[in-house]
Amino acid sequence: MVFNPKDVHIYDELLDITPAAAVAQGDAVVIQDVFGFYLVDVTTEDIANARNEVAFVYRMRQVEVAKMTGTGEAIQSGDKIYYQISGAAVTANPVGVAGTDYYFCGWAKKNASASASVVLINFDGTRYNENI
Repeated sequence: MVFNPKDVHIYDELLDITPAAAVAQGDAVVIQDVFGFYLVDVTTEDIANARNEVAFVYRMRQVEVAKMTGTGEAIQSGDKIYYQISGAAVTANPVGVAGTDYYFCGWAKKNASASASVVLINFDGTRYNENI
């Protein structure tokens, strides 16, 4: 999963997260009722070394993420965005069961053509189930 923060100083995170298994930067996960991404010490991107810091980012004003490609799907600014687990990318048209196959994770900030591989979004994983 591409995870390129555009406002590196404007995000919310949980510190002292202990992952159940080894993770890499950008791995998506749900912790209790919050959907987000691991942010690993960027010097090694490896948490096997106890000196590395792991944070869990669950809200960010601007982040560029991998978009589903090959589906002919264009995303428009303002579209609701979902993380589709099967493709490890985001889409505006999720398939499957909410909270199991996909998670609501924000809104598109810019248009992304059908052939685009990334999209800029306002990421908010604090209400991953939009029915709550």
